[in-house]
Amino acid sequence: MGQQMLGQRGQLVKKPRDHEIGALSPTGSKYLAWILEFSNVGVLVVLVVMFTILSPAFFSSISVDNILTETSLFLLLSLGETFVMISGGIDISVGSMLGLGGVAAASYMSSHYSATSAGALTLLVGLVIALGTGALGGLLNGAVIAYMGINPLIVTLATYGGFLGVADLISNGLPIANLPGASYTLGDGTVVGIPYLVIIAAVFTIVLSWMSINTRFGRYTFAIGANREAVRRAGVNLRKHTMMLYGMTGLLAGLAGLLNAAHFESATSSAGATDLLVAIAAVVIGGTPLTGGEGRVWGTVIGALIYTVLENGFVLVGVPAFWQLVVVAVLIVLAVYADQYQRTLRANMVRVVEVQGVAATPVTGGASGGRVR
Repeated sequence: MGQQMLGQRGQLVKKPRDHEIGALSPTGSKYLAWILEFSNVGVLVVLVVMFTILSPAFFSSISVDNILTETSLFLLLSLGETFVMISGGIDISVGSMLGLGGVAAASYMSSHYSATSAGALTLLVGLVIALGTGALGGLLNGAVIAYMGINPLIVTLATYGGFLGVADLISNGLPIANLPGASYTLGDGTVVGIPYLVIIAAVFTIVLSWMSINTRFGRYTFAIGANREAVRRAGVNLRKHTMMLYGMTGLLAGLAGLLNAAHFESATSSAGATDLLVAIAAVVIGGTPLTGGEGRVWGTVIGALIYTVLENGFVLVGVPAFWQLVVVAVLIVLAVYADQYQRTLRANMVRVVEVQGVAATPVTGGASGGRVR
């Protein structure tokens, strides 16, 4: 058993052992924890510098545009996943929900536009269909989790297969092409040289980042992840909030499905098959722990950029694409380990502060004394 002492506030605290405090001073531990917290930024910088040295074409305007566009396509999934994981949940159905949203919208657009027009109105209706399909799928996830009390992992694993099956039924398992011209403009067009997809992703990133900090919805999300029972006792409707969280994630997945179809000029049920891993990897590498209660939208953006930088860098330097998933897997493990180590450092720093200036009065008996064993 470790020794106990009276802290500055008079409460009984455990004196940390030397190996728990570590060789670093409290100040050194503080700086190390800060470095670990923002280590994902350092990883991104190192990757950019490394690939630029290995292949000068990596930092060309075409390559940068490709990186930003590819990031935008799955960043919407990652943003929704960030909120769900901050709340202590998880949604592994976002990949098939992307495919379902894209197929539902493409199925309508391919049969309701005239080849003699740009099809802007048809695209708008397709957008509504994609958003509605994704939102309904997300609300279904949220309702089952909230009202039936089933683990989110199990629920979204089941709906992952269900959404994929519905998408196959709509498309007969075949790609849907023949989309209106307006969708191609959306998928590949630019404004002052900036792709529409990048602008859309940037707008959602800014809005959701602001929401996470400045709205009741954002604060409740963090609080639920930190202490769900305390939030329930405070009177927050957890069922309603859960449905809102998963509904928002589904809506973003539906939008990502439409944009994916517009960019690749076709929609398939399996379009988001690998995007699930990418979305969760971006969130974890970005600093959102699986335990919930913490997270940063901008960290998710960094995590998403790390993935696409790796993808494009490997292509340019001639490394087989199979290695990409291996490297991402390693990064996920390292990100989780860095997060756990950072938490340990911060917890020990708090305990060190608690035992600073320890009183010389024993807890029981006598006017003088020392430590309580």
